Amino acid sequence: MMRAAGTLALCGAFLLGATSPALAAKPPQVELKIVDSVKGGSTKTVWLHCAPVGGTHPNALAACHLLDQVKGRPARLNVTPKASCTQEVQPHAVVIVGRWYGKPLQWAKVFANGCLMRAATGAVLAI
Repeated sequence: MMRAAGTLALCGAFLLGATSPALAAKPPQVELKIVDSVKGGSTKTVWLHCAPVGGTHPNALAACHLLDQVKGRPARLNVTPKASCTQEVQPHAVVIVGRWYGKPLQWAKVFANGCLMRAATGAVLAI
């Protein structure tokens, strides 16, 4: 009987040990929802996670790196300041909301076209 109780206790310890890393996994320090809506066109939405890098963003590593450079302030992004963009008018309304290292982040802007948007934000809004 003692042997069975010992075996059960040992099995329980293994089961707890096997599941504890999943329970102990820390959430990302940065969780952002990024939305790009083109007037008269499509709307794209992705999630960007940093620290650790992940989410559904197609180039999360580069996007996290750019946002790190501006300390999580998208308004300070100016990736290609002298970009050659056409005068085409196809507005892109973009929104970034979420959490940046424990602090709320909310930013929105309308760009005249996709070229200007990409020049300003680089990989962050290359979704």
